[in-house]
Parts: sequence; C-alpha cells; structure tokens
Amino acid sequence: MDTATNTIETESTSIAFFKALLYKLIYGGSIVFDLAKWLILVLVVFVIFNTFFFSIFIVSGASMDPTFKDGDWIAWNKNIYNNSNPVRGDIVVVNYPGDPNNKTYVKRIVGQPGDKIEIKNEHVFVNNLRLDEGYIAFSVGTDPNGVWTLNKNQYFVMGDNRPNSNDSRYFGPVEKRFILGKAISRLYPGFRLTKDM
Repeated sequence: MDTATNTIETESTSIAFFKALLYKLIYGGSIVFDLAKWLILVLVVFVIFNTFFFSIFIVSGASMDPTFKDGDWIAWNKNIYNNSNPVRGDIVVVNYPGDPNNKTYVKRIVGQPGDKIEIKNEHVFVNNLRLDEGYIAFSVGTDPNGVWTLNKNQYFVMGDNRPNSNDSRYFGPVEKRFILGKAISRLYPGFRLTKDM
C-alpha cells in the first residue's frame, strides 16, 4: 500500500511541477521569459540608437586605403553635424550626389566652404597652400589637375587612395545636405578611433 501511495504522490508532484513550469513560461518569472524581456529591450535600444544617433557602415572598395580597407566596419555619428560643420580632415559618410538613394561613400573632407582647391603636380593645394596629407601613402600622387572654388555650403571630399577613389575630383563639390555624419571609429578588424587616423 505504501508503494501505491508513493507512486500517486510522485505523479502528483510531477504534474504540479509541470503545471508550475508552464505557468511561469506563460506568465513570466522563468529564466527564458526574463532573458526574452532583456533581449527585446536591448533590441529596441539598438534600433533607436541605429535610427537616430549612431550606425555601422561597412566599407566597400579600396578608396580609403590605407585608412580603411574593404570590409572594415565603421561606427559613425549621425547627429554630429546638426549643430556644427565638418572640418578639414574629418572622415565622413556621404551620399553620392548623382545617386543619393543608392550610393553611400566614406571620404575625407579636404575643402571647406569658401576654399579654393587646386590639384597640380600631383599635390593638393588649399587656398594656394600645399595640403599636408600624412594619411595618404607617400608614393601616391593626386590627379587629375583642376581648380574648384567652393561656395558657402560646399565641401570637397576625397578618398585617401587617390588612384582608386570616385570623389569630388569627378562628381564635384558636395553640399552639406549630402554629408550624413562623421566616422568616429573602426570597429572591425581592430578597434581604432578615427582621430588617430
């Protein structure tokens, strides 16, 4: 008789355990439910930050080599230029003016509003002074020759790998409205802030 009683008690305990487990899964309190809540919260915060503040850009091509290589992941700030303007040397994410809905580039600001940009003898001159460009490879020259005078809302952008960059030398100066934000760091491979590049 004791064996039958123990079997009934064991079955009742097992049923009660599964009922309690099912209740926790449905109404909360379980590890799975708690993890799901946190995962959803993290996802919502990520979407908000990605939409309004920061985003990740994956470099496609060699136009910014050696600063950024094809496949590098870059974190960029979408709001930095809401209350300020890009300055020479900033690395920016820019929409291609000829196809702003489909092409986005990473380029460096070389000229600011009001500047006269001249390329001659494979060097860049800003307002008749040769630009010191420590970020490009020593043996890389800048072609083609040309002169551009920027109006009050235009920027001259160029890739660091001059022979392999489609930039303002070819599509002209870029208005500020095409500049989406500033690159702040390389995330992958190897974290590095852009101020050090």
